Amino acid sequence: MTRFLACLLAFALPAAAQDKGSEEAVKKQKATAAENLAKIKIPKPTLIETDHLLVYADLPAEKLKPIADAAQKARERAFKDLKFTDKDRLPDGKLTLYVLADRTKEYTPFVKVIEQRTGKLDADEMQTTSLKGYPYAAVTTSPATKSTDADLKAEAMAAVVTLLIDQKAGGPVPTWIHVGMGKAIAYRTEGNTKLLEAHKAKTRPLFTRAKVGLFKAADVWGEKRFTEIDTLTVSLAEYLLYGADGETMGKFLGGFRETEERRNPGINTALEAAGWKLEELDAAWKKWAMSGK
Repeated sequence: MTRFLACLLAFALPAAAQDKGSEEAVKKQKATAAENLAKIKIPKPTLIETDHLLVYADLPAEKLKPIADAAQKARERAFKDLKFTDKDRLPDGKLTLYVLADRTKEYTPFVKVIEQRTGKLDADEMQTTSLKGYPYAAVTTSPATKSTDADLKAEAMAAVVTLLIDQKAGGPVPTWIHVGMGKAIAYRTEGNTKLLEAHKAKTRPLFTRAKVGLFKAADVWGEKRFTEIDTLTVSLAEYLLYGADGETMGKFLGGFRETEERRNPGINTALEAAGWKLEELDAAWKKWAMSGK
């Protein structure tokens, strides 16, 4: 998944004020999107505009609208769960979402022409996001499968959450955070109750006195791989979102942002920014998870 370093924006609003975007900003975004799509030979795309998203595709409106509605719900849930405040400066306008169902004819040209990437795409790449200029995400599906509405909807929701996470952090964060927080938020988005229940059923047996000492928070971002790692990744992300206070979580995410004073940031700079020692994070996470929250 390709990421662009966040640039400093000349126009930004407090998060609470960044509701539906100013008419001027949205107008410019629509012009940019139309230009981008024309470059990849989609001259007459369908646009579904929601409160916070501009969703484009070369699909009939009746197929695109459910995808746009699901992405909007994900955006609302992510905004809430990531605890945006007036201290979080967001660019004016809406998020642009390109739903590129045809991987070969639409998505590949997008990353080649618009993002000017070279080389062969990874087979598991299904989305790309950027905070540069007007934030956007472009999604597609696996080359091994035929695109389905459900696949595109899931990928669109995940991409919107990824953008919100990076906006909260002020720049790209590690993949495990995107994956963990993305799933944690998706499970709590309207209509996904069964997914949340299934996740909790997998999590409970791991956080018992007999097993909780068999793993550590560092396993989530380390090289060690084992069967339960995906469940633990989501669980740690849940603690950051719902167990830690919002200010500390924001500092942790911001600790991955590269600045003049902070070169090559990583988990150590994130922990330092949040005021955590690794063992403190590990203990707080396990205590919270064992409480059954």
